[in-house]
Amino acid sequence: MSWKNILKKDIEEEILEEVKEEGGALGMKNLKEIADKKKLKEVLSSMEDEGKIFEHEHGDFYTHKPKREEEDEGEEE
Repeated sequence: MSWKNILKKDIEEEILEEVKEEGGALGMKNLKEIADKKKLKEVLSSMEDEGKIFEHEHGDFYTHKPKREEEDEGEEE
């Protein structure tokens, strides 16, 4: 595993721990001490692509889709 992947994994773990500590959702202001803004956006984007976190339309991050969003998506199908 490369240093880049190790660093990404460390940042992911810190993000998930912060989400857990905040009760399942948090905003970018909670993450600013974990890494610089560019790296955070890169890691968050990757985590979204992998289905590890979801971004609410107002910018908060969750470890699961809010039930209401899941229901709305079901109606679109």
